[in-house]
Amino acid sequence: MKTFEDLVFKPHPIGRGCIQATLDLGNDIEVSVVGGPGLYGDGKTTFEVAAFYKTLGKFVTMPNGDDVSGWNTKEQVTKIINRLENL
Repeated sequence: MKTFEDLVFKPHPIGRGCIQATLDLGNDIEVSVVGGPGLYGDGKTTFEVAAFYKTLGKFVTMPNGDDVSGWNTKEQVTKIINRLENL
């Protein structure tokens, strides 16, 4: 199973000191984890998570019922990744 440690962060395309990592889960789902100014996580201790069905081009609903889940700790990001791996 994949964890937060499998994420490789790069500068986010929006700039402003934001970061982004994407992770292909191998089940048609790609996870995007971001953080920084203006996002739902600081990119250091908290992170915003979204996931997409690659073939459908639509969001995977997060456990909170929204398209994104904000202010997640590293441990919470791992739990979301593990849940999405099992869809």
